Amino acid sequence: MKKYLFIVVMLMFLITFIFPKDISPVLSIRYDNLSAGVAVSDAIGLKMDLGGNKFTGFDTDGTDYRLYIGWSYGKVGLGHDGAAGTEYTIGGTYEVLENINMDLDYVMGNNTENLRLALNIHF
Repeated sequence: MKKYLFIVVMLMFLITFIFPKDISPVLSIRYDNLSAGVAVSDAIGLKMDLGGNKFTGFDTDGTDYRLYIGWSYGKVGLGHDGAAGTEYTIGGTYEVLENINMDLDYVMGNNTENLRLALNIHF
């Protein structure tokens, strides 16, 4: 598993040098279930700039994955949580520093709902 993760990370860094402004790797620290007990996880993904404050991308923590689209401050996602099935996210993004964003997402799934806070680092 670590071998595959290493290969994915190296490919992301290579893509960053090939397309320096259009595609960037993203590392995230997620805080799930803010309303109940907090569960911390990390995620990795790619974010693609579409121009005009629009973007799209995907992220995964190894178990669940999500495809998302966004504009300015809003973001909508569709994914799978790895166990219970399909999950949908809707939320907002706030730029903390030049390459660091904070996301607050409402995650809805099969009989589950929670709030997720994430700090994202873009390369």
